[in-house]
Amino acid sequence: MRVGLLLPFSLRPQDAAALYNAAELALFDHGDQNTLLIPRDAGADEASAVAATRALVADGADIIIGPVLREGVVGAAAATRGQNIPVIGFSSDRTVGGDGVYLLSFQLEDEISRIVSYAAAQNIRTIALLAPSNEYGRRVESALRAEARLHNMSVVHSTLYSRTDADAAAAAAGLASALRTQPVQGVLIAESGTPLRSIGTALVRAGVDQRQVRFMGTSVWAGEAQREPSLAGGWYVSPDPAARTSFESRYQTTYGNQPTRLASLGYDAVAIAALLSRDGGPNGFLRSRLENSEGFSGSDGLFRFRSNGAIERGLAIIEVRQNDVAILDAAPRQFPRTGS
Repeated sequence: MRVGLLLPFSLRPQDAAALYNAAELALFDHGDQNTLLIPRDAGADEASAVAATRALVADGADIIIGPVLREGVVGAAAATRGQNIPVIGFSSDRTVGGDGVYLLSFQLEDEISRIVSYAAAQNIRTIALLAPSNEYGRRVESALRAEARLHNMSVVHSTLYSRTDADAAAAAAGLASALRTQPVQGVLIAESGTPLRSIGTALVRAGVDQRQVRFMGTSVWAGEAQREPSLAGGWYVSPDPAARTSFESRYQTTYGNQPTRLASLGYDAVAIAALLSRDGGPNGFLRSRLENSEGFSGSDGLFRFRSNGAIERGLAIIEVRQNDVAILDAAPRQFPRTGS
């Protein structure tokens, strides 16, 4: 089996190196002497990805893994169209999946669905949003409004801001002022890094009572939220933490450093390829096998591919504690037998 790896060697060398290391680790764990990894640089745009993918097809690749960028996945899809060569890309933009292109990534829309449904189950019916005024923030807002309608929840305030510490803090202060006349039960903070900490501090300083208003976040809170005291008691959504810890430990032991956040995707993609090839031979990469409804157990927990190429993950709800976190609602160990 020949596995083509389209990685961002020139554009994001740290991510590319970690993805390749993880792919090699998966090959060691799950592959055999008949499995060959063929790495190529995906380049920075669609045209570069098309050229690199065509070279991999000429090299006899049975499956293409990568690229990371949306444009790269579009290019890989164009170069493999009609070739019956599946693509497992790492873009989080679900619009580029389908027709033999699968997205092994962290899907923002699924994260919003999970946190909103959990909040609704805890009788939270009014919510506000703080998010950066970029593509990520706009996707969060769109997904939040869609999920809120499904769960009879109202998005009372929505504030998008330029992604600097100062603007994030100012937006939080403005929201705190608005909450005095139009209170909510929850605030979704779609942020990470120092802007996240600035927002938490600004909300608390402006008098937002966390006993009455629940702070909530997406998976980008992981590893950061517990370092900010103002976020204690907040909830965020996350892939299965136990599975991730196991992967990080094996990676650290093998390579002597911590993997990047995306590295587990490289491991899981190669592990899937090895598993399907070993069990199915020439027919291993049929869509019916890649779209197995029972899914796969990966480095970030349970997942499966939908027929439209999007990924569905089993996600957990985590609560931030002082200098620690706790699992409030564990990620599922298996998918329901019904559904797509």
